[in-house]
Amino acid sequence: MNKLDPRVEDWLNARCESDKSQKSYIFGWGYFEKFCIERGRDANRLVDDYRAMKYEGELKKDVFLEGWQDLLRGFYGWLKPKLASLSFKQCLSAIRSYMRFWKVPLEVDLPKHPYVTYHNRDITKEEVKQILKFASPRDRVIYLVLAESGLRSDTAVNLKYWQIKEDFEAKRVPMKIMLPSSSLKYYVGDRWTFIGEDGFRELSDYLARRLPLKDENYVFVSEKPEKVKGDQFSAASLSVKFNRLVQKLGIAKSRGKAGIPKRIRLHGLRKYFRNNHGADSAFINFWMGHSLGTDAHYISRDPEEHRKRYAEGYKALRVFEPNPESLTALYQQVHEKDIEIKEIKHQLETKDKELEAVKSELSTLANVVKQISATDYYKQMLEETAEKTAEKLTQDPEFMEKFGKDFEKLKSGLFKKQQEGQS
Repeated sequence: MNKLDPRVEDWLNARCESDKSQKSYIFGWGYFEKFCIERGRDANRLVDDYRAMKYEGELKKDVFLEGWQDLLRGFYGWLKPKLASLSFKQCLSAIRSYMRFWKVPLEVDLPKHPYVTYHNRDITKEEVKQILKFASPRDRVIYLVLAESGLRSDTAVNLKYWQIKEDFEAKRVPMKIMLPSSSLKYYVGDRWTFIGEDGFRELSDYLARRLPLKDENYVFVSEKPEKVKGDQFSAASLSVKFNRLVQKLGIAKSRGKAGIPKRIRLHGLRKYFRNNHGADSAFINFWMGHSLGTDAHYISRDPEEHRKRYAEGYKALRVFEPNPESLTALYQQVHEKDIEIKEIKHQLETKDKELEAVKSELSTLANVVKQISATDYYKQMLEETAEKTAEKLTQDPEFMEKFGKDFEKLKSGLFKKQQEGQS
């Protein structure tokens, strides 16, 4: 995108409450800027030129304003055939906002009766099932969350972990999704919505490999990070994948002209939520982030009351109908596996104790072997020393002569004692 004029940037920063509204305003301003260039005018000079003309006298100011007013009339006719009715109004609304922000007294008339040109047809539950069956693992989760929560696709794509953290970590179903005012299209306060059992299960499986997450981490991440410009993939890229899938499945067909949407598109999942959830319309509008009108003064703001209402209407919304028999069988299988795991754990603990006992016995035996080995070693060493000493002494004449005399004395002494004992 080309660098915006400072006055355009100031206007966007002051008037836009969300990224979505900013993109919408830039979209409208881009058309106006293009038209002015074709007519030899510079839209970005309008404010400065008007202020300079104010001090040139009333006549010159009026001539200046009339010239630009004629240009706006021409813009109206130039733009209308290029856009659908609602997009046409959206574009003119952006230009009127710019004029009012900079206090330029030019009138921008909006169409009195805008209408939806290209309607989304209602998507059926069976078609949603088919889409979920053939979608990629990540897209499957996003599509199911859209169908169960009524979120806009860009809100879901930019969902942060803190918005689901409380109920997700508590495994509380229906699971609440916090929606700050800045993420909503209309000028409303903070809201919330929910997803049911199927959505929670799929989301839990998807996030299992990435946990733990930080509060500011995105819930959904790109399947091809190297191709993403910025820190997050776009809702537009998700919409492209959805369009290709529904065409491949034969659910929707191209209308044969660029810029004309198919009868089934990503926004249809939000419409599915609106048409199939069984709750009161005021609660549904609250969850979808719509303006509530007078209902805003009366609707409950208790999250638990909303949770209850959502759970009551979830049965009609639910894409996958649970089979009681299969659930019972599944519970039994899980129960049996728990018993097996406990038994194996007990056996492992017993084996660990037996192994510790064997280790202790081996340690004791090793000490005994060491002691025995040490005793044999010293005994052998003493015997060898005695033999060497005896051999050396027998080879010494003086020692042998002295040893002979001492031995004779000892022998005569023993003989004498023997005789005294006999007498």
